[in-house]
Amino acid sequence: MKKYAVVILADATTGSEEALGRILNALVLANDLVARGDDVKIFFQGAGTRSINVLEDSSHLGHGLYQNVKDKICASNACSSAFGSNVTTVPLLSEFEIKGLGGATSLAKYIHEGYSMVSF
Repeated sequence: MKKYAVVILADATTGSEEALGRILNALVLANDLVARGDDVKIFFQGAGTRSINVLEDSSHLGHGLYQNVKDKICASNACSSAFGSNVTTVPLLSEFEIKGLGGATSLAKYIHEGYSMVSF
């Protein structure tokens, strides 16, 4: 089994086609990897944490793809705070401390654990 970390930085609240394309491509990749039996983790980072609440809306184009892999999704606690994302529907990671922001995701941890990173 191969290990992949899909990192989503795109902010769906902008309404841009570019952000939508990046988010949908990230979710398609994640769904494909899961279907192939790979170990997948999906990290919403930075302004990308704002996308979680958008994807929770059942009328959003990416909602079904999001729901299919929701159990693989987490977000940075520090990024959620910094970008005012108010994430409550997926786990928030606090794996190392950033002074003034709080706990954040340690992507380095996953690289050291052998995950290949793909960012969108």
